[in-house]
Amino acid sequence: MKVFLSLVLAFSCSVYAAPERPNIVVVMADDLGKGDLGFYHRQRTGEGSSPVPTPNLDRLIASGMRFSDAHSPAALCAPTRFSMMTGNYPYRNNSAQGIWGAHADPQIDPNYTTVARIAKEGGYRTAFFGKWGLGGAWKGWPKDYSKLTAGALSYGFDYSVELPQGIQGAPYALYENREFLKLEQNSIMTHIPIEQTGYDLVLDPKAKDRDGMGDSNWDLKRVGPVLAHKAATFIDGHVSAHPDQPFFVYYCSQAVHTPHCAAEEFDGVKIAGSTPGPLGDFIHELDVQVGMILKELEKTGTAGNTLFIFTSDNGGLPAHWDQKLAAAGHKSNGDLSGQKGSIEEGGHRVPFIAVWPGQIKPGSKCDELIVTHDVVSTIAAVVGETIDRAVVRDSMNLLPILAGGKSSADRHVITQSGGLTYFAIRDGDLKLIIDGNAKKLSKKELYKLRGFNRENVCPVALYDLDENIRENQKFNLINHPEYKERVAAMFERFCELRSSGEPTVCDKK
Repeated sequence: MKVFLSLVLAFSCSVYAAPERPNIVVVMADDLGKGDLGFYHRQRTGEGSSPVPTPNLDRLIASGMRFSDAHSPAALCAPTRFSMMTGNYPYRNNSAQGIWGAHADPQIDPNYTTVARIAKEGGYRTAFFGKWGLGGAWKGWPKDYSKLTAGALSYGFDYSVELPQGIQGAPYALYENREFLKLEQNSIMTHIPIEQTGYDLVLDPKAKDRDGMGDSNWDLKRVGPVLAHKAATFIDGHVSAHPDQPFFVYYCSQAVHTPHCAAEEFDGVKIAGSTPGPLGDFIHELDVQVGMILKELEKTGTAGNTLFIFTSDNGGLPAHWDQKLAAAGHKSNGDLSGQKGSIEEGGHRVPFIAVWPGQIKPGSKCDELIVTHDVVSTIAAVVGETIDRAVVRDSMNLLPILAGGKSSADRHVITQSGGLTYFAIRDGDLKLIIDGNAKKLSKKELYKLRGFNRENVCPVALYDLDENIRENQKFNLINHPEYKERVAAMFERFCELRSSGEPTVCDKK
């Protein structure tokens, strides 16, 4: 209890005078919806408790600013990870649908400006933990999987502990600074049978071919604790060795992507079996991971001088992944329509919380429309680096908003579904959904497309989210005469932005 109270004080006390360069921690969950947080569950239901305990995430909300209209740029993880690293929409990448294998060509060009390079230029020591998911771990199919050839260290990070493809695919192994991080001293790199991966083939029969190379002692339940312990150790070691140098930690949790295998116990907290189902347990584990990082910040005396941001790579999972949890009243995306992969709000409206003692008002709420990769320009502003709009085209500096003011830029928000089948563009509360495959090309043909093909897109739905947040098709305004000009203007702007390649953010002078 004393630790929890001290955390609350450290992350909410306004007497801290934050220096010009705070430490920065960005935590991104995998497949976590807004409704997965206890705070939002209680807000939706009016109940005093939730099926899944998330005390640390709820504490962040109480200590900082929560955003009600925050969106991932894509409804799937890999495209969003590109944007979070570069500050650019996924369509600016040569593989706009994302990279789905560790052996694929890297999703980020070698000399691209990245958030880690920006922080490093600003004098920060940088560290990455968790799911990389951006390809390029190896060129081709190597015989030796004991060493990465690329990854986080190639893009501005000084230290890394990474899962090249997350927990959902081979290699089933952790790598520390590109070297195989053995779970046990006797670990070797070998073939991992599907039974050892953690997949439930009854629930997910398509996973039957996901065996592959990995740590002979691979145990999914150990991954989260290893990542959190490594992050805490990095913070402790850095503060001890370099007390005057700020740090930037980008922590990409493996939770709550499938397969759902939470730790039995973690940091003194019982996890497995603590909720109605396996997804709930994994959400609980994620919360404990966050709590462990928060406690380390408090322990090292850096909590009062840290900008802490929490978000997710896309919306939450559909109910069938954990029917016991759903039966208990849990809804990963609350009352939003859609889920991970879809263009509906449930696919990309995500939790976004920012805490900065003395700079961000505790318990505050912001309704301004933002995108998660706004962290790139925000971090640049924090560390004192200038953004080149010809390079970082789609990221907006959130500092004015975090300080309680208004945005300092004009911007257009574009989101994409999984598979590039749909896009959406916002104009205030109006959301125009665009069919991204009007010609009904095959998946292979669609993925081969380079650039923008106007003939293959057309507007199909218009929703007023202020009146119809659930996107009920009965209230689709696309054919209403009074919205005809608005639809045409929004669609034209989308096409202009896509075809011209111009920035979607215009900084006010």
